[in-house]
Amino acid sequence: MWLVRNAATGRVLAWRVRRADGWLERTVGFLPRASIAPEEGMWFEGCSAVHTVGMRTALDVVFLDRDHRVVRVDENVPPHKLYVGARNAHIVAEFGPGFAKANPLQPGDQLTLEPV
Repeated sequence: MWLVRNAATGRVLAWRVRRADGWLERTVGFLPRASIAPEEGMWFEGCSAVHTVGMRTALDVVFLDRDHRVVRVDENVPPHKLYVGARNAHIVAEFGPGFAKANPLQPGDQLTLEPV
């Protein structure tokens, strides 16, 4: 398990984050889940887009560049979208609905991923 922190403020934004490192975890992600709490997340390195096909709940999606700086934040992305992506993104972090509202982020904000 990992946590995501705002590098500038030191504030912990989510503390139940999984790294999607393996093929199976990258493929399945949150698909089996009927609900996801705002403090839960999935971190996809080497990724610039995701889909929500088959999801049963909305997601808040944060796109980051190679330096872990926010490129874009998509709030409350509904299920069944074929493509959700951002140019110049290298990392996609998915969180439960309400994450973006509880943790206002701006392009350029830097996030860190730390082991719990």
